[in-house]
Amino acid sequence: MATPKPSPSMLRPMFKLVRPATPQAFLTPSRLFSQSHIALKPNTKDTQKDSKRKLRKQQAIKAKNKQAPELHPLYMDVPGAMRYLRAAEVGQPAKKTTVSILMTVLPEKGSKPLQGSVYLPKPIKDNHVMIFSLQPEVVEQAKALGATYAGGLELIEEIKEGKAKLDNLTHAFATPDIVKDLKVIARQIGPKGLMPSAKKGTVSEDIPTLMKQSVGALPFKQKDQHLSIPIGRCDFSDVEIIENLRVASKAIYDSQPPGTRKPNIIGQTCLSSTMGPSLVINFRNF
Repeated sequence: MATPKPSPSMLRPMFKLVRPATPQAFLTPSRLFSQSHIALKPNTKDTQKDSKRKLRKQQAIKAKNKQAPELHPLYMDVPGAMRYLRAAEVGQPAKKTTVSILMTVLPEKGSKPLQGSVYLPKPIKDNHVMIFSLQPEVVEQAKALGATYAGGLELIEEIKEGKAKLDNLTHAFATPDIVKDLKVIARQIGPKGLMPSAKKGTVSEDIPTLMKQSVGALPFKQKDQHLSIPIGRCDFSDVEIIENLRVASKAIYDSQPPGTRKPNIIGQTCLSSTMGPSLVINFRNF
């Protein structure tokens, strides 16, 4: 028996029941969940708990960094720490066994980050310097400071004849009185980056200061709550490491901005190497 077709009059009420809402009803709801005052109201108790928790954590970190380094379980004197670091670097090339210090710096409100330069008595990189000057006293000072080559017109003649080895040289400085005479060896020293010029800051009357600032200067800068400086290599003697640490300690503590009411707190300091552990040392008493 065939099923009778529904008449339009029978379907009309059904369409009324499933009629979609008007676009206006979708675009302008009476109340959105994101506008609810209950959803946006902060929980005062949770906020207070978080603030107290952060404060307790900061106080604990300050207390930890203010305590004497000798109380830390990983504390060692420098010779003892270097024995461990050298053992960890056995088999590594000397140039890749960099020894560094890493310290925690807790900034106070309104304080500025620590930054500056330190002139290590024993540089980490081997620098070979050449000095040109017509002044005998400047030549003698340069030789006393470890210059590989130091001289006047006679040194220019040696370079011109190919008698001086230039491959290992890293820096070249000159006094103003000899600059015009360097043109004859420009082809020999220019391509190696060894041509002194006032524009590059490698020409000066004060050669000793220029050598110290350009060759031995090691810049440092605080990043967030940490400050790291390379201090030597594992093939350095204990005396050389200690002397570099002494100079670095003075430079860092002296870098506190003058007149600061609440200076940065320099806390726990560790001595470590490329492959070695981090060992706590007393960085203040050098």
